[in-house]
Order: sequence, then C-alpha cells, then structure tokens
Amino acid sequence: MSPSITDIMETQEKLSKMRWEYYQHDIIFSFQWWFLIVTFIILFIVWIRLLDKSRLLTILLFGFITLNIVTFLDTLGGELQIWEYPKMILPWGPRILCIDLMISIYFMLLYQFFTKWRSYIFASIVLAAVFSFIFEPIAKLLGIYIPISWSHLYSFPIYILLAISIRYLIEKLITINNLTKG
Repeated sequence: MSPSITDIMETQEKLSKMRWEYYQHDIIFSFQWWFLIVTFIILFIVWIRLLDKSRLLTILLFGFITLNIVTFLDTLGGELQIWEYPKMILPWGPRILCIDLMISIYFMLLYQFFTKWRSYIFASIVLAAVFSFIFEPIAKLLGIYIPISWSHLYSFPIYILLAISIRYLIEKLITINNLTKG
C-alpha cells in the first residue's frame, strides 16, 4: 500500500519537531552558526559598499535569479540525499539559505565587475574553483556541509554553467526590454 497524504503530513510533522529539537540543542549559537552569520554579514556589508547603484536593478535581478536557482538546487540535493547541511542558520526552509545568499552575492560581484564576456568567463572559472575546491572543503571541515554522494569535482562545472547561463539570460532580458522601449 502506498503512503497517503495524511501519512506524509504526519511524517513531516515529526520531522519538523525533530529539526526544532536538533536546532535548539546542536546548532543555535554553535561555532558554525556564528561563523555563518558573521561571514554573511561581513560579505553583505562589503557588497553594499561595492554595489554599483547605477546598475542596481540588473544586478539585483541577476542576484535574485541566482538565489532562486542555487536554493532550488541545494534543496533538491538535500531532498535526494546527495548532500546535507547539518549546521544551518534556521531550522526550516531552504537547507542553507545563508550560503545560497553568499553565493548570490559573489555572483553579483562577478557580474558587476567583469563586464566583458572574456574576462567574465575567466573570472567565473576562478570563482567556481574557489567555491568547489576551497569553500566546499572548508565547509566540510567545519561540519557545515556533508557530501553524501557528491564530489567537489561535480560542483565546478555547475558553478561555471550557472554564472554563464544567468548572465546570458540577463543580457537577453535587457535586449528584449530595450527593444520594447524603442
């Protein structure tokens, strides 16, 4: 017999209570919790200071699209048990919204500062390498991230593809917008 929606809802309720208990006893105010909050705040302040206000809407659109995609991918990976984030800022919602926001900020800075395609692609490769081979191992070492059936090597081309495809999409949207104006 397959599970009913009631079975799923009851299991979800139990899981939600377990997450809350785990969060209260093992996560909140832990070193990892503070690390995530402090690094996010520092990065956010740096981003605000560096933000090109004349391109605010396109940069924010770029960040919004990035955030939605990386949050979806992180949630999907967690649900499929490809990876897990045992330390998170909040007990519910996207598994690691804080890191997804940081990825979006780094991508927005990339988009803002590398306006030519050639330099943007090169910078995307460098940023993908930093994310995949430096940040992910550090997150693993700190107990923030557990790859279950995932390798940092898999992340590398995905970060590059994300950066390039989101910029391509933004440029197409700007072109369409400019055509409808004029």
